[in-house]
This record gives sequence, C-alpha cells and structure tokens, in this order.
Amino acid sequence: MEFDWTIALRYREALLGGLLVTLQVSVLGIIGGTFLGIVVACVRAMPGLFARRLAITYIEIVRNIPALVKVFYLYYVLGFNAWLAGLIGLAIHQSGYISDVITSGLRSIPREQTEAARVLGCSYPQTFSFVLVPQLLRLTIPPMTSQYIEVVKNSSIVMFLAIPELTWQTQQIEFETARGYVAAGIATLLYLGIALSISALMSMAAWKWRRAI
Repeated sequence: MEFDWTIALRYREALLGGLLVTLQVSVLGIIGGTFLGIVVACVRAMPGLFARRLAITYIEIVRNIPALVKVFYLYYVLGFNAWLAGLIGLAIHQSGYISDVITSGLRSIPREQTEAARVLGCSYPQTFSFVLVPQLLRLTIPPMTSQYIEVVKNSSIVMFLAIPELTWQTQQIEFETARGYVAAGIATLLYLGIALSISALMSMAAWKWRRAI
C-alpha cells in the first residue's frame, strides 16, 4: 500500500483547520473540566455528609456514563448547539476524573497543616490558597498531565455533531479519495504532537513550581 503524500499536500488546509478545531475543543475542555473538577473536589472536602454524598454521586454518574452519551443528551434532548454540547459534555466527562485527582492530592496533605493555619487565624479560603494549593499543585501535576491528554483524545467525540475537528476531516478525505489511511497517519502524528506538547509543558510547570517552593 503506497503512502501518497500528495493527498496530504492537497488537503493540508483541511487537516490544519481540523487541527485548529481540535486544539480549541481540547483547551476549552481542559479549562472547563479543571474548573468543574476543582468545584466537585472542594464540595467533597466539606465536613457535611450531604455535600460529600452529593459530590460522590456526581462522580459516579459522570464516570459511568460514556462521554458520547453525555454529548448526545446535551445536543438532542436539552437542545444545546453542537459546540456547546460538545464542550460541556467533554468538560463534565473529564471533571469526574479530575476531581478524584484533586481529592487524592488534598488527602495526601497532613491535616495538621490545615489545623495549624486555622489556629494561626487564617480563614478557610486563606488556608486553601496559601497552604494547600502550593502543595496540591506539586502533587497533582503528574496525574493531571494524563487527564489533559485524555481530554485531547476524547475531543474527537465532537465529530459526531459534525464539528470539523481533525478526525472528522480525515473521514471526509477518506470519502473523497478512498485513501484515508494517509490522512489518518498524519492525524495520528498530530495527536501525538499535541500529547507530547502537553506532557512537556506540564513537566516544565512542575519543575518551575518545585524550584519556586
């Protein structure tokens, strides 16, 4: 099977456009998933039993429903437009896993540090911001790297809503040329490049944070 690079050149604008859409979906999904994950983790850390049960219920529901089902529900049942349904569904799906990472990080910090900060007169927001967050970032950057890469890999679900991201573009090239393996090969390299870039950026952030503290 001959790998025809002329197809890649002929459809380079489509592939680059798909890459740009994939990056947009991934970045917004990462931001939304991180925000929701932090909120759920904070609710789970509250002393009240109801708050903890609510957060755990949310996590179990989110983790046991496929991302595609969430996206379809938001689009076909709730009537969100394609972009909103894709982004919200992706953020909700990943938030359940991100909240677990943050919760594990919080649990690994000795409770005595929180108690000592409160004894010194720090409010809970001050304790969280100045005592817990610096340590939390150091502990959670490695596992969060994996979660962010998962967002990139899951971003292809928006193709089912006809959003022209990278995988959608490779399928269109397959329909037109019957040689989609060329576009798929290039798309694979582009996805790999995104994942390696995220890994490198997070490693750099971890290194700088360790030096800062």
